[in-house]
Amino acid sequence: MAIRRFMIASALLPFACPAFAEDEAAPPPVAVTRPELKEVLEGSKSSKSRLPLPPLTDDDRARAEQAERNPGNPMGGIVNNGRMRMHYLAPEFRSEFYVRPADAAKPDAKAILRWGAGDPAMPLDPTFRIMFFWLVARANNCYYCLGHQEVKLQAVGVTDDELAALDSDWSAFPPDRAAAFAFVAKLTRSPQDVTDADVDGLRRYFDEPAILDMIFSTGNYNAMTRWTGGLAIPQEDHRDYLTPTAAAFRDRASLVAPLDPAREAGQAVCRPVASNRPALEPRDVVEARLAAARDRKPRLALASEERAREILPTGSSAEPSANWVRLLANFPEAGRARVVSIAAAASPDVGVLDPTLRAQIAWVAARQDRAWYATGHALRRLKDLGQSDDAVFAIDAPDDSFDAGRKAVFHLARKLTADPALVTDADVEAVRAHFSDRETAEVVYFVTVASFFNRVTEAAGLPLEF
Repeated sequence: MAIRRFMIASALLPFACPAFAEDEAAPPPVAVTRPELKEVLEGSKSSKSRLPLPPLTDDDRARAEQAERNPGNPMGGIVNNGRMRMHYLAPEFRSEFYVRPADAAKPDAKAILRWGAGDPAMPLDPTFRIMFFWLVARANNCYYCLGHQEVKLQAVGVTDDELAALDSDWSAFPPDRAAAFAFVAKLTRSPQDVTDADVDGLRRYFDEPAILDMIFSTGNYNAMTRWTGGLAIPQEDHRDYLTPTAAAFRDRASLVAPLDPAREAGQAVCRPVASNRPALEPRDVVEARLAAARDRKPRLALASEERAREILPTGSSAEPSANWVRLLANFPEAGRARVVSIAAAASPDVGVLDPTLRAQIAWVAARQDRAWYATGHALRRLKDLGQSDDAVFAIDAPDDSFDAGRKAVFHLARKLTADPALVTDADVEAVRAHFSDRETAEVVYFVTVASFFNRVTEAAGLPLEF
């Protein structure tokens, strides 16, 4: 089923992998080259969402009518992602990514590129930043986000050749951009491997606010691709992806996508390959890594507690002394939006999913990403909820003391964290067998929160406070 929904007609994909089965246990295929990518993007319009798409609202219809009147707005019209977030998520869970300017209804492509940043303290050029989004979506095989970033970038003058080079030939870009692309790709696929040397290497080209912008934005984009890709949200019908590709790029394989290295020559699409995260460390090693995280120095400067206090909403449970809050306070507007969503994810008063299960999802994700600061915070959350150390570490290899529903959640959380490209219809259906659709949406959403938190706090090398 997953393959049938993402593959377009055989006439468009004559070299499709013969090993693919029309099976809900098979992940969506990966397009190898630029022409096939366009065809699969077009075909993703027929994807069936893993949770039901909500009915169209009056606002949706108004957006569609407005898009017809203002065809210059590249992101006009119905937006399926927004519909899903509005339908399934609490208001506190909706705002951390899309911070739209007041003139968002106007066909201003540059304004549209600022969506998702919305903070004048973030110094990177918006077009450059959205190139990161394109890379993250390609690395995670998220066709929904990939299609949207194509539309945005082309609207501000990025050529098809430049997009093809972004996928297959970074030597076509200046050294500073190539270095940034390499860092974004590593932070996306292998966050556990990011080191002091990776961050220090960026200092040759970028100052600290720009490096933090890169890390913050990459965290955002990894969160969003796990939501739209994890739920297989279909691409909207009103965008056209079937454009010509220059001869120089037609046969170049992606450097970014999770391509199967064992694929046959000439295949148009192939199975995604796993990121090959190492086996989870035993408890004594984890405890040693947590101890080391308490003594390390941050790679990036933290804002003062006074400045952190200024970004906290009234009544927020977040502590201004927490290093993650002080890091995000460097970007007061975007950081505040993220503080709201991270604190809400841990609050029993927001959403419908059990607080202990939320904290267990945070633990699973932090362990998969080797995000030691986040692991320490997840451990404290679980202990505050009455879980013993033994019960927490048992999550790493859940036995029959966990019910089938929790096991299904842990399985999806592990997969969506480490290998979003490998998530299948069956993975989500296994959760739906035990939880409501809104609860299932929150399971996916809480993984996205963790994906942001893990990457930002660990790439910044935050010291654990306790």
